[in-house]
Amino acid sequence: MRIVGKHRVFNGDRFLDKFQGHEELLKGYCRLWGRRLNLAISTIEIPGFKKWLSDDNSHSDAKDELMDGLFRCYDISSPHGHEDLKAACHDFRPYNPDPDDELPVECLALKVRTEREDAFNLAYDRHALFHAERFSIYRGRSKKPIQKLKVREKSFQAELAKEFQDHKSSERVLVRSYQDGDYTNFIVYHEKRVKSTLIFKGSKNRPRVGPTVFRPAQQDFISYNASTGQVEIESGHEAEEETVRKCFAKCFFSDADFFDADGAAECLNLGELANASFHLDVPDDHSAALVQLRFKLPQEGGPTFCISSKDVFRTLESNGLRRKLRADMIQSAVIKVSWPDDKRGKRIQLSGQNKIKFNRATHADDIFRLLTNWELLISHEDEIEDETPREVDGFATASPPRNKQSNTAISRSRAVSKTRTAQNPKRPRPR
Repeated sequence: MRIVGKHRVFNGDRFLDKFQGHEELLKGYCRLWGRRLNLAISTIEIPGFKKWLSDDNSHSDAKDELMDGLFRCYDISSPHGHEDLKAACHDFRPYNPDPDDELPVECLALKVRTEREDAFNLAYDRHALFHAERFSIYRGRSKKPIQKLKVREKSFQAELAKEFQDHKSSERVLVRSYQDGDYTNFIVYHEKRVKSTLIFKGSKNRPRVGPTVFRPAQQDFISYNASTGQVEIESGHEAEEETVRKCFAKCFFSDADFFDADGAAECLNLGELANASFHLDVPDDHSAALVQLRFKLPQEGGPTFCISSKDVFRTLESNGLRRKLRADMIQSAVIKVSWPDDKRGKRIQLSGQNKIKFNRATHADDIFRLLTNWELLISHEDEIEDETPREVDGFATASPPRNKQSNTAISRSRAVSKTRTAQNPKRPRPR
């Protein structure tokens, strides 16, 4: 059975079957709307509830609101969403909706949505950040921890509202944050520019078409790692990314150019692909291949080529082009990596100095580790001054700069190996 709401469709059978034996959770959720639903809440059972949801004659504003909540619970009903729910509830301790850890994630999501909507919103935000795909990496002037997070967060929200009011006449901004180890993550909601679209209006017998003007909300994501001094930003537009980055730096580090020093965006080294000895080393049970390469050749007319193949290096060799590659002429690359538990593989798109795109729902740690081992992701850890407070004779001070060899770059792994594995030895560079 497909349940159709006002805006979207989802598999209602699979989702609602999880509530067999947990009907009280559905009843508690429905009681948030009470009589507005035109539903006998006290006698709810799963088959009847499914029928009521799919009945177009029971449409109402209250039912639309109820459906929106079910959609969001459905969105977060995954193994990672389960972790996000438990982590969010931990932040709201002593609230513990599942002390025996026995509820399916669907039931847990609905229970948290009913009892603590603020905790559910935090879990939903964490889940949304986890699925961010296209992001840019910048390194700060130093490894600087964030002080007074909530105070600065309010300042950040106000600063963004001011900037967006000037740029697109909208000051509606909402910032949420949570901490995860060395990372402080932010979800920024703001309005897109005004849009207008044609929709059907009027009745079924006398339909008419007219424009509807609206301003949809946009999500941007920021993830700052205090141990590396680097930030990842996903934003819908490059100009807005700059606005977000500078406002973030100004409000949290009192320096709008904290992430704009010389070389701050130099995080990728695509020129390594032009190295004649370059190859994609992976463990025996993995596979990796360069499947797309966009590059220029130093010829008259400045031709640009985009090669797509199951093995771009082999295609280049077959056509006598690999030896003509130049490090400064490579524009973008796509690498496909497969794992034993994911034979379909994942495509990793790299472009410019700091643009990375891939679905981080799984194997994100592995991908950052591989990019570092292949020397496509540059580590600047030994160049960044550490300003993390430490205790010296009872006084807090900043740690002195360290000159420490490290192969870790920005990484979703909280503990990336700092030595190359036996399967991935460091390649000698040609003299």
